[in-house]
Amino acid sequence: MDASDADDEAAVALAAAVLADVAAFVSDVFAAAADAAAAFSDAAAAVADAPASPALEAACVSDVFAAVSDAPAR
Repeated sequence: MDASDADDEAAVALAAAVLADVAAFVSDVFAAAADAAAAFSDAAAAVADAPASPALEAACVSDVFAAVSDAPAR
């Protein structure tokens, strides 16, 4: 084996290591997205199960109107 072959093998090993790191990162991203989706689903279920509160609904409506009135005109 000459120096060129050793360089080629080193490059292939480095590329394989980089590919493994990228695959692990992508896997982590998808796992985090799945966790976020589960948390959102849990929050949505909690909101759906919560008893209706007229005071809370009025506060939400008030917040929405305030946000809309503060929004820049198009």
